[in-house]
Amino acid sequence: MTRAVRAGMDFISALDRGSLGGLARNCAPGATWWVDTGPDRRGGDPQLSPHGSGRFPLHGVMRMDDKLALMRRLGPTAFPDGCRQIPRRVVAGHDTCVIEVEGYGEHASGIEYANRYGFVFDVDPTGAIVSVREYLDTIHAQHVVGGGAPVPRSSLDGPAVADAASDPGDALPTVATALAMWPALARGDLDAFGALFTADATWWTDTGRDRHRGRPHGRGDLDANGPFHGTVAIAAKLAAMRARLAAGAYRSTAVEVTAHRWVADDTLVAVEASGDATLADGSRYQNRYLWVVDVGPGGIAAVREYCDTLHIADIMGFDAEVGR
Repeated sequence: MTRAVRAGMDFISALDRGSLGGLARNCAPGATWWVDTGPDRRGGDPQLSPHGSGRFPLHGVMRMDDKLALMRRLGPTAFPDGCRQIPRRVVAGHDTCVIEVEGYGEHASGIEYANRYGFVFDVDPTGAIVSVREYLDTIHAQHVVGGGAPVPRSSLDGPAVADAASDPGDALPTVATALAMWPALARGDLDAFGALFTADATWWTDTGRDRHRGRPHGRGDLDANGPFHGTVAIAAKLAAMRARLAAGAYRSTAVEVTAHRWVADDTLVAVEASGDATLADGSRYQNRYLWVVDVGPGGIAAVREYCDTLHIADIMGFDAEVGR
């Protein structure tokens, strides 16, 4: 077990127990915790808003001390019986790891909270956590924990540039395959994009208000609510992507994705990235993603996509209320 995995698993265990002291002991002084920000794209950009958006739960960057103080104040009333956090999959690196987690609790409002997360942990040489980045279904988080309050809209001045794009260099074959998706997508070349996948590959994206459909091992439905589909066959996903391009959804060719960081572990590759596109109505789509890509001998077998679902609903006109 690498030091990053050990620290990340200890963090998730403390979060599961509701031990804020345990969370603090896992972190270095000055550690931060990031969550994306829905329609407020500037609020979630670490460079443009190094102190975050000031809104909870979609807050951008927060100092860990401030985040834990907020949890200490709100947690007992928000989740009187606690909120379980169950780790499911790990992508292990030495100083960075990704842990996929399923969370469950009953909010004080009586609404079931059942989110799915991709946590990214960065640690220092001592194994102390210096950064937590939490990718989750922001529609569901805002609905339950944020009380459904509206989030103001803002755009980045240019393409999302949280970090300069990493140079893949002599990347492992699994990494090269995972990264090859995005140049093909930017060109709108869905034939090349689709050729990277096995015939029985699947693609998972979370589902906003409809929590049942988004269960990772369940069956999704592209017809139910567009991009919020759960697990679907890659053939169906490609057909939906082709239809969107054919309908002229973008002024740009498609979504241009820039990969910033990746961690590879056996067949799994976790990629943090940003996407930028201009929609037909001139709106800017500027999302931030964590993809967990399972690359087998015959190509990509599965993709799990964590992103800011509330931004998609807001900017692309999909209904965030479905499954309410």
